[in-house]
Amino acid sequence: MTKAEALQPIYDDKVKKILQLLGDGFSRDEVAEQFQYSTYRSMDSFMSRKNFVWDKRKGTYLPADTIKASLETMVNFPSDRVRRIVMELNKEGADLKEVALKVGFENHLEMARYMKSKGFEWSQEAGNYLSTSPTISNDDENVANARNEASLEGSLSIGNGGVEQFLPLLEWLALNKEGLQSLLGASVASGQIPRFTLPGLFVTKSVHMTNTLDQMVRDFSKEKNINQREVFEVALIEFFQKYGYEREVEKLLQQNA
Repeated sequence: MTKAEALQPIYDDKVKKILQLLGDGFSRDEVAEQFQYSTYRSMDSFMSRKNFVWDKRKGTYLPADTIKASLETMVNFPSDRVRRIVMELNKEGADLKEVALKVGFENHLEMARYMKSKGFEWSQEAGNYLSTSPTISNDDENVANARNEASLEGSLSIGNGGVEQFLPLLEWLALNKEGLQSLLGASVASGQIPRFTLPGLFVTKSVHMTNTLDQMVRDFSKEKNINQREVFEVALIEFFQKYGYEREVEKLLQQNA
């Protein structure tokens, strides 16, 4: 039996009745009570054996093979590495441990920790990692965008001057763009990590931290293609800029200007 065949839903009478009641508006707890389950989790286990997975947004059970197939159309992955992991596991005959090694992890447990940090959890039924974040339909997204636009329009209309009252401020920001970027340590390209050329000799400094934070540094370094020294340099410079060492940082950076 192939993985795809193993995920085929089983529509027996009990499954059909559960789906019907949920479709009629009964809650999961109410349906579980009608079938004399102690909690809805017991009903979840039954439906899992029938190759169904609970969908919180739709409020019903969906076939596991449908969820697995929908992975092919997912586009809002938080990183390319997450996308690679999900797509590799979606292939026929994929092995969890082999995929972990293929995408650069020491083992599948390290990969699981990484995926959890990105908001994905393992689903035995789907045979893959699924996002724990609620999905947004196109209609919901359109409504949210309309509300945001209305809110923005309303906020810009405060006072008698309307949008025009902010023009002097916008002009000032445009004139001082370079100075503000330098002060904030911002990068011209949005989302780009700044690089600093610092004066002085390199020294070795031991720092104690939790293994979870250390793993986060390693993952970030691999994912963003930046070495760990640069990660700490950027973090320290921005820390000093934020907490009272702006002048000291400015003098330091000016030594190589």
